[in-house]
Amino acid sequence: MSASTATTLHGHQQFPGNCTLEMALQAIVDVYHRYSIRKGELDLLDFKEFNTLLNEQAPTFLEACNRNRPGYLQELFKETDLNKDKELSFEEFTIVLSKVADDAHRIMHGEDRCKPESN
Repeated sequence: MSASTATTLHGHQQFPGNCTLEMALQAIVDVYHRYSIRKGELDLLDFKEFNTLLNEQAPTFLEACNRNRPGYLQELFKETDLNKDKELSFEEFTIVLSKVADDAHRIMHGEDRCKPESN
């Protein structure tokens, strides 16, 4: 990020700047924090918070490829919880985010949303 694209406050670089990608990233972080802060732990999602976040913020993703089947979100949470602490850090959550982004990309191109990845 160049200094010209970041806003500054008191000499410190602020995020996001005025470019589209940085604003989109800020929105993603804001959504994550909206759900992860419910119990006071700012950067961790438990399963209930994860489930609520995806059902409220990514219903189109969940409607495709049998992702709304019983147990799918539990499987996805377990797969994504790399350190097996029963909570998702933001870094772990980005694994899920990549699946949602890939699904959105496929929709925009009119591609089969269930191939090759069926999750």
